[in-house]
Amino acid sequence: MAVLTMTGVGHSEAMAHWNNNAMITAGGRRLLIDAGYTVKFALRDLGLGPGQVDGVFITHVHADHCFGLERLAYECRFRHGFKPRLFLPPGVYEELWDQTLRGVMGQVGEGPATLDDYFEVIRLDGTFEFEGVELEFFQNNHTPDKPSYGLCINRHLLFSGDTRPIVDEVVRRDPETILHDCTLADWNPVHASLSELESAYSEALRRRMYLMSYEDHFADFEARVASNFAGFARQGQTFAL
Repeated sequence: MAVLTMTGVGHSEAMAHWNNNAMITAGGRRLLIDAGYTVKFALRDLGLGPGQVDGVFITHVHADHCFGLERLAYECRFRHGFKPRLFLPPGVYEELWDQTLRGVMGQVGEGPATLDDYFEVIRLDGTFEFEGVELEFFQNNHTPDKPSYGLCINRHLLFSGDTRPIVDEVVRRDPETILHDCTLADWNPVHASLSELESAYSEALRRRMYLMSYEDHFADFEARVASNFAGFARQGQTFAL
């Protein structure tokens, strides 16, 4: 059975949880959804290491979603001797390599290196599959003019990525399970606040919605979230796909 595991559920500033990333396990293989700077700790807590990662999908280029790629790349190449697949939706390659990773990964002992020296880079232009799991990406509503994506997985689970409310996408797809970005601040220009989620989505949708990417003081909101949503997504929690 294919499952999605929350490898972390934390806001970029969180210290109580790892970065808000996830992992699909299917057919004995593993696909990370993002690889933030806490990726090794998150994998360790699941009894895994970089050498057991078969692929990575990057939703967008922010540190808590892609800085762990450096460590994954080096260990897979120099310690384990293989290249994981790296699935990149439109616009992400340029930000990821030219503006982010090239300065730390563009030169190794053997000389110049490119992203393709570390990963089997797959530039996506539509729906793709991983071990029989169907993944459809869509542009969400994060930082203005920045490539940033959510995923609909097996037409069953919607993973919002970092975003403001995306009501049209959620209503149109009507998924059974929703994992949605949520900041506990009153307002944030690039993340959905709890109040926004309560007002933007119907009660029926909120009952299927687990909140992720939250701050360390989440316990202060446990009762409110339990009353209005499916709950907080928990680190290590799994969802059937």
